Amino acid sequence: MPAIAHIDVGLAAKRVAPKINVGWLILASEFIEVIFMILWAAWIETIPTQKAGSYSPWSHSVVLGLFWSLLAGAVIFWRYKNPRTGILIGLLVFSHTLLDSVTSPKTAFYAGDTGMPVFLGSSMTIGLGLWRDETVAMIGEYGFVLAGLIIYLIERKKLKVQTS
Repeated sequence: MPAIAHIDVGLAAKRVAPKINVGWLILASEFIEVIFMILWAAWIETIPTQKAGSYSPWSHSVVLGLFWSLLAGAVIFWRYKNPRTGILIGLLVFSHTLLDSVTSPKTAFYAGDTGMPVFLGSSMTIGLGLWRDETVAMIGEYGFVLAGLIIYLIERKKLKVQTS
């Protein structure tokens, strides 16, 4: 559930990247979750429960979030030879880490969550804890998605008017 708010960043990015398919923008903003799911399937990382926070330093630590962002941006730049697109994709991937650092620890969803690890094996975690309160978390999750969807729909309408 807490991963849904990242979609809003991908939707809203349509405003600055009208030529990029919105699916790719959303995928970039959720890329760290994709990494997490691959590592979870390989039993390297764990899903948080009510009793224990997750173990996800390979996908969700601050340092590795920066690494995944740089890697994604570099791959897109290399593939398409477009610095602007590479930077945008890298920023979208990093937006995941930024949002998580504001919302973690997400104790409204996972009582045992302790925050975002700074690096692999680090006991030091960060997070402002915006998602500690369930009401704030629910309003934030759905509110962010709604805001992103509104921005996307406005931009889509502008693009249709310009092409007609």
